[in-house]
Amino acid sequence: MRQKERGMCMKKRIFTVHNLAFILVISLTVFTFTACGQAKEYNASATNSGQEAAETGTQKEASEPEPVVTCPLDGAVIKEMPIRAMAFSIDNNSEARPQSGLDKADIVYEVPAEGGITRYLAVFFHGEATKIGPIRSARPYLIELAREWDAVYAHCGQSPQAQAYFSNYNISHINEILHSSGFWRDKSRTAPHNLYTSTSGMWKEIVKLGWDKKTEPEGYTFRLAGESVPGEAAGNVTIKYRNDKVGYRYDGQKGLYLRYINNSEYRDLNSGVQLSASNILVQQVSVRTIDAEGRLEIGLKGEGKAMLFSGGHVIKGTWKKSSATSRTRYYDESGAEMKMVAGQTWIQLIPDLSQVTYTE
Repeated sequence: MRQKERGMCMKKRIFTVHNLAFILVISLTVFTFTACGQAKEYNASATNSGQEAAETGTQKEASEPEPVVTCPLDGAVIKEMPIRAMAFSIDNNSEARPQSGLDKADIVYEVPAEGGITRYLAVFFHGEATKIGPIRSARPYLIELAREWDAVYAHCGQSPQAQAYFSNYNISHINEILHSSGFWRDKSRTAPHNLYTSTSGMWKEIVKLGWDKKTEPEGYTFRLAGESVPGEAAGNVTIKYRNDKVGYRYDGQKGLYLRYINNSEYRDLNSGVQLSASNILVQQVSVRTIDAEGRLEIGLKGEGKAMLFSGGHVIKGTWKKSSATSRTRYYDESGAEMKMVAGQTWIQLIPDLSQVTYTE
């Protein structure tokens, strides 16, 4: 009997120990789950707090005004100053029309070339274009105009005089004949009027060549929005070159001079937009023939007569340029520097102001 009781006691003790062990395991498990839950809850709370802080910071940043600067070439308000300007030699033979990208340039020069034609130099600083051209060869005066803005000059080939210019000076230039990357041929047009590039493609080549240095071109002075332009009324402007007649008609609602070539609307091939100008600078320069091919020498240094058509008015005065790399400055008859209206400027170089006529 006692043995039975002892056996039962032993079983009870074993059962009690097992029960205690089971209860202990359950308690630890509950505690662990509770602790993990608390830990998870804490971490989630911390994460939410971080997200809220990030969102608050983002909202704060978004509410702060973005820094803005004024482009020195065309007076446009932009987020940040670009690194360096690019200048492109653009074909203006009749077979090259309509051109691409001229409507996106900050400044466009039209300059006499051999054979009675003209050539364009399109300068891009903050402006961007996916197709620019047709690209043609270099001339010394085009190189010098590009140097005025410390621009990298893109072209295809050059005259003997331009080759000598490149040899005598350290010029940042990309010649498609020697460096074809960044250029392409449009098969829908005939050579040599079918070579094109883009601002993004050319900039990649500039970076590869290590010419992406920060520059600060000395720009124009611009009128405040709504500021009236003085001078005689001039709503229609005609400029006669040997082969072509360039016309401008002022659109008062747009505040732009719409551009014509030989009495026809002059449109960009890519955008279809009629070319226009906020400012037309007419600059009288010396021009002389220097070889049997009829190539020209154009005097860009010194001073001469100038006219500014802007805001439907004309301001007469002079231009001055002291060196190859200094900016050409334009002054009214009182000696004050001419102010531009913000927007694209076309600079028309001509041998004689008698080639220019205008009416109200």
